Amino acid sequence: MPAESVSYKLISADGHLNEPRDVWTSRVATKHRDLVPRVESLPEGDAWVFPGHDDVSLPFSWGATAGRDPADMGPWCRYEDINPGSYDPLARVREMAEDGVDAELIFGSNYPRNFVAGCEDDDLHHDMIRAYNDFMSEFCGTAPERLGGTALLPNRGVEGCLKEIERVSSMPGFVSFLMQRYPNGDLSIKPEDDAVWEAIEASGMPVSIHVGLVSGRMARQRAESLPGTGHFYDAPLRMLQFIFGGVLDRFPDIRVPFIEVDCGWIPYFESQADDNFMRHRKASLRDAKLTRMPSEYMHEFFPAAFITDPFAVQSRHTIGVDRMLWSSDYPHITTDWPYSWKTINATFEGVPADERHAILAGNAQRVFKFGSTGKA
Repeated sequence: MPAESVSYKLISADGHLNEPRDVWTSRVATKHRDLVPRVESLPEGDAWVFPGHDDVSLPFSWGATAGRDPADMGPWCRYEDINPGSYDPLARVREMAEDGVDAELIFGSNYPRNFVAGCEDDDLHHDMIRAYNDFMSEFCGTAPERLGGTALLPNRGVEGCLKEIERVSSMPGFVSFLMQRYPNGDLSIKPEDDAVWEAIEASGMPVSIHVGLVSGRMARQRAESLPGTGHFYDAPLRMLQFIFGGVLDRFPDIRVPFIEVDCGWIPYFESQADDNFMRHRKASLRDAKLTRMPSEYMHEFFPAAFITDPFAVQSRHTIGVDRMLWSSDYPHITTDWPYSWKTINATFEGVPADERHAILAGNAQRVFKFGSTGKA
């Protein structure tokens, strides 16, 4: 059915899974099963463990605290104690309904996904990517108007990335690609990546960046002193790489949503980017052939998602109402589930209905095509 025939009041641009214990061990080739992330029961509770990194374990609780009393929150729990919507799509839809969320962009759990994205063994890397994407398709394909999957892109070379794009493009449940390194395997855009941008543009789906790209196999995407406060650190650099790499001029229909980076910082950075561009364009930027100011590219090509950002809502006209995306981050510690509307109503007091709808649902429906006739 056409996208406009589906009515959404609240779309979360960032929700997460806690994948089943065997999501990789049951899906990769036999030769790889001792090399992939798995859930093990430890004395303190259950946790993801990572072959080759015996000193690292990732307990579930901070990624599965939704609905718990603060007094009961802690890093450790048993897998069986987490909300079933973390791994069961039908339960997820019910839990979304409890929170008044109509649709949700779905990402996997961060640390295991970073492990997969950072694997530099080409064969193992692609095997784990396929397993991840197969599960994501099955999960989100169960309720495609409610659950929008993100297909993880390989980063061990353009050829393998193109093959996975072609494969997932025929699978149900996906509304976006997810990039954790550039296709060439580096953290800098290279000319050969153009083939991937072309394929993504042709797919009609955006390519999302969740918090930031990752440099290593076990990289954590957080500020060490206070998690969550530095989620926007990486986004400005990636924006400049896309702009000054000419990607947005060569592929004008591509869109790159930045997820869980907040929005309040955007006007400051755009102002600084424009000012420095004008000051330096005849010196260090003499070879830059931009057709617009940096801020104009940023506004058009880079939607951004926030969880709780009252300053951004107040500054929405400077940021751009049409690029702001709300998210719940369910079931992580930052979610307000099942009371998201309580926070929303307090934050959006006095915001006109059309602007409120755009930020809470309309922009996400347009960017990710929720409710469209496509495979999602």
